[in-house]
Amino acid sequence: MYKKNQNIILNLVTAFAVTLFFSCQPNTSKTNNYIITEDAPMAEGYELNLKYTDSGRLTAILKTPKVKDYTNKSFGYQEFPEGIILDIIDKEGKISVVKADYAIYYKETGLIDMRGNVDIKTADSTHLKASQLYWDQSINWVFTDQSYESILSDGTVNEADGFDANQDFTILNSRVNEGIMFIEE
Repeated sequence: MYKKNQNIILNLVTAFAVTLFFSCQPNTSKTNNYIITEDAPMAEGYELNLKYTDSGRLTAILKTPKVKDYTNKSFGYQEFPEGIILDIIDKEGKISVVKADYAIYYKETGLIDMRGNVDIKTADSTHLKASQLYWDQSINWVFTDQSYESILSDGTVNEADGFDANQDFTILNSRVNEGIMFIEE
């Protein structure tokens, strides 16, 4: 009889403990720190220095104070809210430098949208300044519909309202131009 009463008490205590365990609400003030909203990035990185290679050859170095990764969204992207510095290294080892105050990279299309004090200095000393610039990596094309200024290595200055060019700037289609050009006689 004593054993039977002991089992009944043990079962009641166990049932009570299980009921308490499953009915208690967690302390939401502590767990809210771990709730991820739909708008939140899936990852964030700080003080990054990324190196890109192709067939073992260093092709680019990306430096940024902060990156937010939203590649988990249906149209994934990476945002660089505090700007970028991108060193592009060609096959001869010559470096072109791209700077911008803000950038966003759309993974699906390969399009990079750079905004705010976009500054490009190519390996051949061409200097381009714009408020916004797009770079389509899938076709190696750079373009903008905003005003820009370019200074070529020979001192030629061009100001215009938009252009499109290959990423080497050997083909450049500029719209509504003003500038100074030096021509040999």
